[in-house]
Amino acid sequence: MKSVKYLPALIAFLLVSFAAYGQSLRSYERAGDDAFKKKDYGAAVQHYATVLKRKNNDYSVLWKYGECARLFYSYGEAEKSYKKIEASPKQAKAHPLLFFRLGEVKKGQGDYAAAIGYFEKFLSDPPGDEPDVVEKARLEIEYCRQAQTMSADSKQVEIKNLGRSINSAYSEFAPVVVGDTLFFSSYRFDKKGDRSKPRQKLTRVMISSRGGRAREPGRGFPTTDTAHIAHTAFSPDGHYVFFSVCKNLNAYDIRCELWLTIVDRRNRWLPPVRLPEPINMPGYTTTQPSVSYDEYFEGPVLWFASDRPGGKGKLDLWYVPLDTVFFCPCALPLPGKKITRLPRFAQPVNAAAVNTPESDGMPFYFAPAQKLYFSSEGWPGMGGYDIFSSQKNDLDLAKPVNAGAGLNSSYNDVYFYLKQDGLTGYLSSNRPGSMYLDASNKACCNDLYSFRLPTPVVPPTPALPSKGDSVPTISVKMVPLTTEPVQPAALPEPPKLQDFVGLPLYFDNDEPDKRTRRTTTRKSYDETVHAYLERQREYRDRFAYGLKDAAYDDAETTIDDFFENEVRRGYERLGQLCDLLLQRLQDGEQIEVLIKGFTSPRAKSDYNLNLGRRRISSVRNHFEQYADGALIPFLKTGQLKVLETSFGETTARSGISDDLNDERNSIYHPDAARERRVEIVEIRER
Repeated sequence: MKSVKYLPALIAFLLVSFAAYGQSLRSYERAGDDAFKKKDYGAAVQHYATVLKRKNNDYSVLWKYGECARLFYSYGEAEKSYKKIEASPKQAKAHPLLFFRLGEVKKGQGDYAAAIGYFEKFLSDPPGDEPDVVEKARLEIEYCRQAQTMSADSKQVEIKNLGRSINSAYSEFAPVVVGDTLFFSSYRFDKKGDRSKPRQKLTRVMISSRGGRAREPGRGFPTTDTAHIAHTAFSPDGHYVFFSVCKNLNAYDIRCELWLTIVDRRNRWLPPVRLPEPINMPGYTTTQPSVSYDEYFEGPVLWFASDRPGGKGKLDLWYVPLDTVFFCPCALPLPGKKITRLPRFAQPVNAAAVNTPESDGMPFYFAPAQKLYFSSEGWPGMGGYDIFSSQKNDLDLAKPVNAGAGLNSSYNDVYFYLKQDGLTGYLSSNRPGSMYLDASNKACCNDLYSFRLPTPVVPPTPALPSKGDSVPTISVKMVPLTTEPVQPAALPEPPKLQDFVGLPLYFDNDEPDKRTRRTTTRKSYDETVHAYLERQREYRDRFAYGLKDAAYDDAETTIDDFFENEVRRGYERLGQLCDLLLQRLQDGEQIEVLIKGFTSPRAKSDYNLNLGRRRISSVRNHFEQYADGALIPFLKTGQLKVLETSFGETTARSGISDDLNDERNSIYHPDAARERRVEIVEIRER
């Protein structure tokens, strides 16, 4: 009878539980709907997937899941969702675009025969209220047949993923080669101050010298913690650098502007300036710059992509000849000067012969052959964005030619870059073999690939002017420009001393000078950090040892992120601080820098205190050795003071391993490595 007594309470509990259960699922679905509206398809996929784990036959959610997965380029997951709907004749009829969508995802996976079958099935009973989709289905059948022909006529292009030393689970794109250095853009960086989960990412420019591991360019190169920096484009002489500054409008759409910086005669980056109208247009995107020598204009021409008025739709390709009086080595500002004037820019010209109503962008102009390469989703291709070329003759651009199988796939193939040899180069693609942000749905992102063509693109003669040739002036109509360009908020103001408060500088285990109780060292931070960075591969191997599959990949990525984004970045910012200190001291200011030392808890506290002091000593040595001793006079007079205070194990965070036998967690784990640091905790200006 006791069980009967409590039966009403049990029933009430179950009713509340089921109500909460249903409410939870509706919350996830609403979150998915909200993410979909914001075009955050990755987040929408996750929310809908949570619902489907509990209600795998909810056809409304299955459709929304398929739509988001398709837009997230997770074609396999989209196909599974659409197939479940197809299995129910009633539901298939309730979703009139189903067979068209199945055709799209099969084409996206390179299964052109199956795609044709689905498009034909869609056309056998087309919806009466979708005339544009019906016409597109007919075109897609034609495009798929062309893609079948291209796939059968492969040009034997050798293509290779650049691997983990360059690529991450996020997107890498926009490759450019300058000398022996590869510049590219990477969407791997955490947005400063963002606490959302997952954390928002930003794009920054990275470099790889002589085929080495990717890193940020170093002090002086434009960077910001609030906007995307991407798409470097160098003038033929290498001193003028265009790039994009972009901000998010939502999770999917961004708006970009073109900026310019200059590498002066001492190879230092000058503070960047925003390009004026008519290059940038308020309310519209201007992005993806490429600069190269054009024979017709007898000088450099800037190509870019924009959605401004006057185009055919979405992104179009545009070009404008550059003022060679300004873009000339003889016009470089003197060392230490700022960019105080800009050239007068002509009105950009729409490259109408190569543009379509869809997006056309990512231009690269190959000067030796006077040929334009670009990516488009509007011309017939193999799927997604394809790479095309158009031969330029004076002002005329020929009808675009698809670059063919190998360079192109059924996925997105973008940002073609050809080296001067006309044979080798780089591109960006999310084709199979790329690293996935989410291995469960195999979606996202673009990796960088190198390629070798079967035969070189033969350059005409003459090609570029020789070094002894004078640079001619372009005779074009220019628009007036004020001499003082306006700086918008997209890039930060010049650095201030207080920007460096909290700067961490990291050290290898028991460095500098292992197994000693000395409180000073002769080593500078420059010396010890370079030795530390050389151990990055060892740290990666030791931290990932014994792990498998995704866990192994995550461990490697975690170590690489720590070394590139924290250790190397801290060292480069120390150089920026020294530059600024010298400038302010020369202006007569008196400055005190307070430094604290930290250690991991592997040794006794008294040993750690001495180790912390040695680390501060190495940073002081760095100040003394900076620029051949430029700061020493200020240190001697007391105009610059470095105040030292050291903390040992007592300041280490809880949970950091001190087990001497557990080297993976007490030495190689990034959490332990972060405790081995000194920190600029205060900068006083007197």
